[in-house]
Amino acid sequence: MNSLSIRDIAKMAGVSVTTVSRVLNGYPDVSEATKIRVQQVIEECDYQPNNAARNLKRTHSNTVGLLMEGSATPFITDLSDIIEEEINAHGYALVPHRVMNGVSGVDTAVQLVMEKRLQGLIICGGYFIHSLEQLQRLPVPSVFCTTTLTGIDHAAYSSVHVDDRQAAMEAVDYLCSIGHRDIAILGGIEHDQGGVSSQRLRGYCDALSKNGICFDPAFVRYCGLFTMQRGYDATCELLASGRRPTAIFCVADELAVGACKAIFNAGLSVPQDISVMGYDGTEIARFYEPSICSVRQPKEGIAKKTVEVLVSLMEKKGQNRHIVFPTEIVTGGSCASPRKA
Repeated sequence: MNSLSIRDIAKMAGVSVTTVSRVLNGYPDVSEATKIRVQQVIEECDYQPNNAARNLKRTHSNTVGLLMEGSATPFITDLSDIIEEEINAHGYALVPHRVMNGVSGVDTAVQLVMEKRLQGLIICGGYFIHSLEQLQRLPVPSVFCTTTLTGIDHAAYSSVHVDDRQAAMEAVDYLCSIGHRDIAILGGIEHDQGGVSSQRLRGYCDALSKNGICFDPAFVRYCGLFTMQRGYDATCELLASGRRPTAIFCVADELAVGACKAIFNAGLSVPQDISVMGYDGTEIARFYEPSICSVRQPKEGIAKKTVEVLVSLMEKKGQNRHIVFPTEIVTGGSCASPRKA
């Protein structure tokens, strides 16, 4: 079995060699069904890619790794596309790699750097669970994108992101300003301490406190992944609980779409019965009907600044920097005053 080549694996899986290579390298543009089929063949045959041989063929490397942690949301996908375009414009190639929940991003990063001879890393994702000891293992310049560094020396690392806590506070404060007081939240990972889930939950609580509204744990649902299905399921639970909110703040646009579907299926209307607020400002929010009111992150600015900071570090032209971009609330048809219900 050890003599099998990547061509053998491709033939047995019924896919191209390129597809097998993209699965092995963690590219996000492979369908889940194809990925599972290829991985099954790899496991059944105990196939081990000859990374050492591949690396020997390289005389030099001008590649940068993009490590994507957490949910594969449209926002992260769009962001990675812009990052790749910017990296290419600076004369580097991008190696994208997705890290699934529960897998150490730092361990993956170290392995990826050695295998691909990376000169730099962009670590992008929705949660931050790395200790200083773990981060010190990163062997190349690294920039954290869309992630707030919590409890870490800012002089040692770089980050580019928005203030998720402030943005969530402004979103919920907007709902309060148009008359809502019974506001639920569809959050991300329960017990998250350093990611966007915790930051946006804190912002939600800040807005309630600012408007004299008591926090009610019955209005909190944790979805784990930022998917439409999770948003749908959580909203169904919320509506079945007996106490109906007048508004739902969703920490991602995909959750908001799922929430709207659950509201419609319950025989209710958006926003006449329940208003829905999203987060990210993606195309799906803009083209959904009704268009979803959302917190827009400036993805183009975030992507370009991330690449700029990383290139300056790799080429030893700059020091670690931390850039925080502002957000804005994009109003849509999914939010209205409860008095109009």
